[in-house]
Amino acid sequence: MGNSLADLVANMSVAVFAPIMGFSACFGGPMLNILLGVGITGTVIMQNTHKPYDLELSHTLLVSSLGLLGLLAATLVWVPLNGYYLSRGWGVVLIVAYLMIMGTNVFVELRK
Repeated sequence: MGNSLADLVANMSVAVFAPIMGFSACFGGPMLNILLGVGITGTVIMQNTHKPYDLELSHTLLVSSLGLLGLLAATLVWVPLNGYYLSRGWGVVLIVAYLMIMGTNVFVELRK
């Protein structure tokens, strides 16, 4: 939540002037962080150790990733079908889905 506050403010200010750019920034910012974060870090580690960098996928990361991809895919389909209008109902759906994903993450972590 703390890392995303700056993105929220930036995306909202961009969306005021160009709504489609704000929509694009919601997808582009996190994707760029993941790609550069893993890509640059993995490259540096491989250069220093001369071994491949193995990513360990925990159950929590798997739940979060699949949930995020599902929500992004649903948004990618829903928003154009709705005439690029983001309704309050869709916002509620996204918030409920987020809470369900986080609840699943808590359940998975407590089950260990």
